[in-house]
Parts: sequence; C-alpha cells; structure tokens
Amino acid sequence: MAFLALVFAFGLHLPYAFAEESASQYATINKIIRGEGKPGETATAKNGEVIYTVLEGGVVEIKNLRYNTVQRFNTTRPNDNFKSK
Repeated sequence: MAFLALVFAFGLHLPYAFAEESASQYATINKIIRGEGKPGETATAKNGEVIYTVLEGGVVEIKNLRYNTVQRFNTTRPNDNFKSK
C-alpha cells in the first residue's frame, strides 16, 4: 500500500517536471535557431531524434537521427552590421 502511495505521489509531480524540462529545451532550441546560441551549445528535441548544435562561426547544425540527415545553415546574413561576431 505504501508503494502505491509513493507511485501516485511521484506521478503527480512527474508531468510538471517534464513540462518544465521541455519548455526549457524549446527555449534553447528557439535561441539556437534565432542565432543567439554560443558555439558548442546543444539542444535535443523532446523525442530525442533531432539535435540542434551551434558550430563555430554561428552555423547551426540540425541532425535528425531517425532519418540520418544533417542540415546546416548560417544564422548571420552577409553585411549584417547589427549582429555581433
């Protein structure tokens, strides 16, 4: 009976913990995509299949592990004087 109460109590807090973690990951992913991430910064999508990484020079790499694909794009535009280097 005590085990059941423990499982129930843990279950009540579990969705909140996951929601907080995924909201944090979404914020990091958005930051990376907008070009505000620092080289080496990484975020993984909730399903764990897509990894966003900031490479040197502001290039963002998106790896999809499920489909074994990689995309890279530069978040800075040529002659963008407002973007800090």
